[in-house]
Amino acid sequence: MKRKLLMSIMLLSALAMFGSTVFAATFLSYGYPSSTIPIRSYNYASAWQGPMDASIANWNNAGAKVRFVKTNNSPNTITAGNFNNTAYGVNYASVSGSQIVSFRVELNASTITADASNLSNFIQSVFVHELGHSIWLGDNPTTNNPSIMSYTRNRNSMTQPQAFDINNVKSRY
Repeated sequence: MKRKLLMSIMLLSALAMFGSTVFAATFLSYGYPSSTIPIRSYNYASAWQGPMDASIANWNNAGAKVRFVKTNNSPNTITAGNFNNTAYGVNYASVSGSQIVSFRVELNASTITADASNLSNFIQSVFVHELGHSIWLGDNPTTNNPSIMSYTRNRNSMTQPQAFDINNVKSRY
């Protein structure tokens, strides 16, 4: 009885601290099996290279218990280019069971440059969002908390994973 009461108090404390939306994450049914995620090294013009590298650092420094590492022999690739779709970015994952075997992120320069008022921030926002998919995060969670995974975020200013995103990634790793 005391244990149930203590657990109830702890749950109520958590809800008070994080709000009821802490459980409103939208998770994918798959994610990268390790908290260290290799990405094949890439090389772009500085207008893209800097923000793309900053996006990796944004996740690595967020305290989410994951680390993206650039390496030459990774099956996971990142491509920035002009694609024939209306998306800012896409993460195509090859999945086995609940684990990502490899993924390919495409950043669509056509749509990003057309809509960005701050190109560097917009690139970071899109890339951080797409990397979120490789670590279990789904699109557009039902929450009032700021989230890099939200479609309605301001891509010209939100460039880092938010507390809501970080806590949800930590729950998976």
